[in-house]
Amino acid sequence: MTVAIFWKVVMLMKVSVHSLERRSLLSVAEALGLMISFGSLIATIIFGILRAVKNDKNILRLVM
Repeated sequence: MTVAIFWKVVMLMKVSVHSLERRSLLSVAEALGLMISFGSLIATIIFGILRAVKNDKNILRLVM
């Protein structure tokens, strides 16, 4: 099926949402470990930014 839009021709594709492969990519334990690791990474980044901002405010207070 093709659709003409002014001067361009767009080809529509049929994409299936069902996978032909039945095995999962990660086990439940691996998925949970990955989620915990990602959460730890995000927490480390947030707390690092907060510590940097706090140190910056302390340095500015000492200078003035």
